[in-house]
Amino acid sequence: MLKVPVIAAGASGTGRQLAAALAMGAHGITMATRFLCTVEAPIDQKVKETLMNPDMDERSTTIVLGTLSNATRVFKNGVSKKIREIESQGDVDFSQVMPLASGSRTKKMWQETGDTEDAMWSCSQSIGLISDIPTCKDLLQRIVAEAEDRLSVGMRCVVASKL
Repeated sequence: MLKVPVIAAGASGTGRQLAAALAMGAHGITMATRFLCTVEAPIDQKVKETLMNPDMDERSTTIVLGTLSNATRVFKNGVSKKIREIESQGDVDFSQVMPLASGSRTKKMWQETGDTEDAMWSCSQSIGLISDIPTCKDLLQRIVAEAEDRLSVGMRCVVASKL
């Protein structure tokens, strides 16, 4: 038996997902993409609007850098497609993708241009679950309330043993 907390990571953005992780034995979840679309997130408004686009779903992401033993899920755009093209040629060196995958390029997108097509940026499949820009406080209160509701529904299905 593990003596450290188990944290479920990846594609969580709702209270239902928190409840599911807790029901499976996790002690909590990590949540990143969902926090990009909050009032406090210091990113360009155009990025937040992209995240809220109702056409976004898990197919709006792709995995890159796997050939470099650094697989990461990112927003599917022209930059990520170009990286995948380079990787598909085989025997890839990081120097070939570095100009496309650079953090300075992403930082410029976050803070200056808001052009989500011009940088590689990490996001999870939870992108399809984002429909508003709440404060972090409101988001967390909503997630906790939804998780509590889901867990209480699940507990009603448990019948006490008569043994």
